[in-house]
Amino acid sequence: MKAENWNFESRQSVEQVEEGNELAPKFNASGLIPCITRHAESQEILMFAYMNDEALKLSVNTMLAHYWSRSRQKLWKKGETSGMSQDIQRILIDDDQDCIILEVTLSQPDVGGEEASCHVGYRSCFYREIIRSDSGPKLNFIESKKSFDPVAVYGDTPNPTQL
Repeated sequence: MKAENWNFESRQSVEQVEEGNELAPKFNASGLIPCITRHAESQEILMFAYMNDEALKLSVNTMLAHYWSRSRQKLWKKGETSGMSQDIQRILIDDDQDCIILEVTLSQPDVGGEEASCHVGYRSCFYREIIRSDSGPKLNFIESKKSFDPVAVYGDTPNPTQL
């Protein structure tokens, strides 16, 4: 997976970054830029991840979502294991070009179920909300059922969640 041969513009001025039409993203000290992914039709937030230079270039070139996995320390194309790809409909970048939003449509998993984006089996990675209680904050599930069985999709693939 190699990005086409082009480079991002260098950041020359605030005016260029905020008001210009040159793509000059600001990657953090680790070479990453945060990316929020939302469903193009419902606008539902599906996931949050990071991209490195190559992941952003590949996403632009192929219009398929690519990310940098911090837990696995590697580039990954969403759906390469699960078959649940994210087809990019639009890519947004914020005013100072240090955050990306992907608007995507989802493919359905090959093992049945509904379209989803979360490796845990829920439609969205944001399937819980934080609620207040007398004993402190708790998590409340806002998705009542999983969209697919993660064991059937991922088998013995290592879980990317790190403790």
